[in-house]
Amino acid sequence: MNLRKRRMGRTNFMVTELGLGAMDTPQAEEGVETLKLALDLGINFVDTARDYQGSEYLIGRVIPSKENIQLCIGSKTFHRTKDGSQYDVDRSLRTIGVDVIDLYQLHDVSSPGAWDQVMQESGALEGLQIARIRGLIRYIGISSHSPEVLEQAIYCGEFDTVMVEYSAFFPHTHRLISLAKERDIGVIVMRPLGGSGRLSSIRSRIASGYDGILTPATLLRYVLSNPDISVAIPGVRLPSRVRENIQVALTWQPLTEGEKQECEREAELLY
Repeated sequence: MNLRKRRMGRTNFMVTELGLGAMDTPQAEEGVETLKLALDLGINFVDTARDYQGSEYLIGRVIPSKENIQLCIGSKTFHRTKDGSQYDVDRSLRTIGVDVIDLYQLHDVSSPGAWDQVMQESGALEGLQIARIRGLIRYIGISSHSPEVLEQAIYCGEFDTVMVEYSAFFPHTHRLISLAKERDIGVIVMRPLGGSGRLSSIRSRIASGYDGILTPATLLRYVLSNPDISVAIPGVRLPSRVRENIQVALTWQPLTEGEKQECEREAELLY
């Protein structure tokens, strides 16, 4: 499958614009099949974290049988201290079974207090910097639900990537995405389809006869239509959802400005 790729900022990784969020993948009986299928169909960016139960372990089970793939793995630490983040890197390496992890991120730094903790002397950022010097990780990123924290992260110059929430339900991070692109920072989009609760509501509406614009396929097109993002990582549990997302990624056309606005209006009414 020839999925389109985008450059992930200064990392220079060429990642498929459709990635896979593996937080809930291990919770499904089909988790191994789901991840194998995603890789077989060409996805080369997988998002995980130390706190995603069973996620790193699942990836470690699958990738030995996929030795010839060019896979970029991004994991995360919830620790806020130097020692804690280094400890998580070491655990991730053992669990996944690799010698180096491409991208390691500070997880959910979404308040001023959390930002101060990770950025201070002996904070978690310092731990990741040491891990990079040791050759255990290649690049450092940050995820956040706070526009204020994200703006500080983009301007401070310490991060190679930022993970942001962006969708028709959450369009106001568009400015930050453009700012990150200007500074050659890779942009990873979490919850591109709005999150599991919203997505379940949409699927229920469709099953009841709704035929409007707000569909999973259009929501994915909404995010991919932004040329400044690097990769979108919808969370996937089942092989059927992988196939659906892949089909959109192979055939999508950019939304018009009018279609984007219609999506945003319907999203606001839904949730």
